[in-house]
Amino acid sequence: MNRLSLTQRLFGAAVMTFAISAAAALPEENISIEPLAAPNPQRLYVNDPAMNHIVDGRVHVIDTGRMRYLGLIGAGYAASTTLSRDGKLFFVATTYNSRLQRGERTDVIEAWRTSDLKLDHEIVIPPKRAQALHIKALARTTADDRFLLVQNATPATSVAVVDLSARKAVSEIALPGCWGVIPWPQSPRRFSTVCGDGSLTTVELDADGKEARRGVGPRFFDPDGDPVFMHYELAGNRLLFVSYYGNIYSLKLEGNQPQAEAPWSFVDQKAKKQGWRPGGFALFALEPKSNRLIVGMHPKGSEGSHKTPAAELWVIDLAERRVVTRAPGHMALSMTVIRDERPELIVLNAVDNTLLAFDLNARRGLAKPLRRSAPVGETPVFMEAH
Repeated sequence: MNRLSLTQRLFGAAVMTFAISAAAALPEENISIEPLAAPNPQRLYVNDPAMNHIVDGRVHVIDTGRMRYLGLIGAGYAASTTLSRDGKLFFVATTYNSRLQRGERTDVIEAWRTSDLKLDHEIVIPPKRAQALHIKALARTTADDRFLLVQNATPATSVAVVDLSARKAVSEIALPGCWGVIPWPQSPRRFSTVCGDGSLTTVELDADGKEARRGVGPRFFDPDGDPVFMHYELAGNRLLFVSYYGNIYSLKLEGNQPQAEAPWSFVDQKAKKQGWRPGGFALFALEPKSNRLIVGMHPKGSEGSHKTPAAELWVIDLAERRVVTRAPGHMALSMTVIRDERPELIVLNAVDNTLLAFDLNARRGLAKPLRRSAPVGETPVFMEAH
């Protein structure tokens, strides 16, 4: 045996002896999981389709009060998400293929517990759901929390009705030329959908989740002359849309059919000459206590600029029908309002994927963020507050 081999053997033995001695001296480590704090209004669910590997989307769960990352929910392919009305379950409507990007397709509704972010159950549904970047109108529960409504596209458009008590899909409602599900807040089993001619079709469900009746409302906007964004907000029983050219369209969801109100513009003549237009994804949010709408705006707007992140945030007093504040836009792509004792606006910055929190009660609350998060996810697009 040569001298080098002997040296190696002696060195190895010494290292082994040291490692055994060190391990014996270390205390035993007990692995544990920190319990998740109870959900509160400052919890945020951020939908991230992870475009570079879209079969493996995610939902990031954030505590916006401390801008702390709480957890992650796997979301499959181009998931649509929503909370139950009681806040106990977070629903993920998604698709899995047996060979990732090919193979047998399975569409499911996953119900995740908000208390611990663990899967509670899943419901297999017909493989027809719309595979698209999420907006709130792609999946919502009815006002009584009994049914989950999921937008289908094959490309024929329909709505899947899922019975959350029986845990099964119970019907498919054909709605050709219409898109999105907008549950009526004060009617347990009624929803509307926006149709290509500028009207709303409204459907009433029976106790079994089947279509009981439908009606077509009046044409409330011109889809060629002034199209509306499919993002919407509800101010009580009033449904609000914003158009590409800065008009607000509202409808009262009461009686048998929606009642359209006269549209009005929040962009004055000077701003119109400068080309100011709304832009983004979930591009506006409502603060209900003050009855004010925050809208992401950009100048020099043109055909196709409607997804441009915000250069400014405009605060609109809906009662007075005027812009009361114009603030820096922070490249906002999407936004939502934390409806707590002190309401806050949460903005998703499209450049660096950070979340910014603003105090909506402060006089100059939009001038400077209260808090900023670390970058969240890869390609986040939508946020929903608990």
